[in-house]
Amino acid sequence: MREGRRLRIGPLQVPTGYSLPPRPSDPTPEVQDTYRQSRFLLEEDLALVERGMGLWLRLAAALGRVRTPEAAVLLLLGARAFECVDGAVRLLLVGRYAACPPLVRTACDLVAAQKGLLGSGFQEWREWLAAYPRPEREHASLEVALGRYRSSTAIAQDARLSQVYRGAQELSQPHLGASVVQEGAEVTPEHLPIAFAEARFHLGWAQVVCGWLLSLLPVALEAMLAALPGAAEGEEVAALAQRAQALLAAPQRCRLEERGGRFLLVNFRRTPGAPPRRLLL
Repeated sequence: MREGRRLRIGPLQVPTGYSLPPRPSDPTPEVQDTYRQSRFLLEEDLALVERGMGLWLRLAAALGRVRTPEAAVLLLLGARAFECVDGAVRLLLVGRYAACPPLVRTACDLVAAQKGLLGSGFQEWREWLAAYPRPEREHASLEVALGRYRSSTAIAQDARLSQVYRGAQELSQPHLGASVVQEGAEVTPEHLPIAFAEARFHLGWAQVVCGWLLSLLPVALEAMLAALPGAAEGEEVAALAQRAQALLAAPQRCRLEERGGRFLLVNFRRTPGAPPRRLLL
């Protein structure tokens, strides 16, 4: 910070707990059915996501009591990541699967930025604080510089983050094949269906998105823990990571795997009783 300036931080307002979104008010039959099937068929996944999100809030509350500039930037980035994950959960439960990859990709970037700042001793944050924010005369405004931060190095250093990021990144782009598998999932050599603004349940996409969240949550929690030495939640985070790994390892689960620079959708099907498909992107 600039010499002579004192920065008042907080107080931080954190919800006391996290619950999965309630049944949607949209009366559309397919939306209601998607919510019902998601809660039933992904019960264990969603319960673990709910547990992880609640733990995330507890760690944020603990970090908020520290009230240092370093804690502040971790909370700023963490709050954005939390909102992205929460948004993905809400979209998943109503069948808006194609809207989830951009949120997951952004959450990965934000968590990686936390890890990167921790690794550098917050050098970039301190440099940014030394100059901003400050009054700006030309536009009669408060100047808050963007402070561009590239998190690619931190992503590459964590296998869990990089795996999720690469898949979510590719499916976020306007690639032709990505568009087909997300909006025409029943594609065959002779038929290209197009489901415009569809909200029907799809087991494959639901498991892929949930799998991303289960991989990302432990990394996000560990980033918060790194700033809270000796926090009592350490064992809970480790247990959550272990349980997530077990769910992700289920052989029948749909997943997006990297194969020689390409991506393979395995066990891809709309309903549990449908024959599993393999799609190479």
